[in-house]
Amino acid sequence: MTVGAIIKLSFLSIIIIIAVCALCVAYKKTRIISVIAGIIILAAAWSITIWYFKGTEAGKRALKTQQSNFGGGIERRITVYDVEGDVIATYEGKFDIEYDDDRILFDDEEGLRHIIYYPTGNVIVDELKK
Repeated sequence: MTVGAIIKLSFLSIIIIIAVCALCVAYKKTRIISVIAGIIILAAAWSITIWYFKGTEAGKRALKTQQSNFGGGIERRITVYDVEGDVIATYEGKFDIEYDDDRILFDDEEGLRHIIYYPTGNVIVDELKK
């Protein structure tokens, strides 16, 4: 799970626990029902979140993004081609890249910044196996 998801679920868990405690104090006859309902809600929230990050492609991409952010990048090969398809440059290493409509930006393992503008060519970024 991502750090953001863990924080949100922890906050939700605290709120549910406080609500269940408040219901138990206010309505002594419904203590068991309140506790069971709280446990069911917490289990459902945690299960849905775990399913999202393990069972959907969007969740897997979020985990990969977090891995890249906290791990200093992902092992990649960046190949830059000109308009005719000839290789201009190739970079390999652990990169965390940023991109927009006309450029990619990354810092290599030596700390050098690379900005590649590609409106007149192509850039291919491949993740390498570890």
